[in-house]
Parts: sequence; structure tokens; C-alpha cells
Amino acid sequence: MATIVQEALARYFLFQPEACGPRQCVKGDPKDTVPVPFHEPLENTTHAVLQVQGPVSPGPKRFPVNIFNGSNGMKIPVIVRSTDTIEKLQQEVLKLSPDLGASLNLVCNGKPVQLYQTLSELQVKPGATFITYQKCHGG
Repeated sequence: MATIVQEALARYFLFQPEACGPRQCVKGDPKDTVPVPFHEPLENTTHAVLQVQGPVSPGPKRFPVNIFNGSNGMKIPVIVRSTDTIEKLQQEVLKLSPDLGASLNLVCNGKPVQLYQTLSELQVKPGATFITYQKCHGG
């Protein structure tokens, strides 16, 4: 049985080029490839490691935003962090101006904002203006 299998394999390997023995395969680049230039200082380098020199992500930045009271035209500057939520912004505004009341609704870039949204989610930039508005109930 082994002789029959060996004869069948021998016929298969007869068609292979002589450079490849019966148990080898051709390796390397094809002959029609174009060489790619490389960075000369890395000519003899086989492994490179990149290291971070500073902190990967700095802590949340503090920046000013403005709250514009649409009822009386008053502007209230507030210092916030990019990780603060709208709820925290409202609490800061109510500390500075308690006359705005408990139902402080805010708009940013023409859209009402939700209490759970963070300033970074809303892509708020330094100096951005939030506008207060009142909801009209009834029909």
C-alpha cells in the first residue's frame, strides 16, 4: 500500500521545478515587484517601539460658556468642564441667578438639550451661548 501511495506522489512531484524539492514550496517575492523606498535611518532596524511622552488624555478642560436669558436679555457667564452634564450647568446657573426658577430650559445650537447630555457630547466650544426658553402649556 505504501508503495502505491509513493508512486502516486512521485508522479505529482515530477511536474515541480527542480529548485523546489519534493517537499519544498517557492517562497519570496514575485519577480515583477517594484521595490519601495524606505527611510534610511531605519535601514538596519528590524523592530521599532513608540512611547508616549505625555499623558494620553488630559483631564477635562474648564472653559466659559454664556447663558442668555431670553426673557430679559441678561447674559450669565459660567465656567464649566467638558464632562459636565446639562443638569450640572443648570445648577450652576441657578446658584448665580436664582430668579430663573426651577424649570430652566436650555437651547444649544437651536436644539433643546436634555439634562443627561454632557457638554462634550454636544460638542460645546469655549464661549458658546445657551439660550433659556419657556415651554408653553395648553392649546
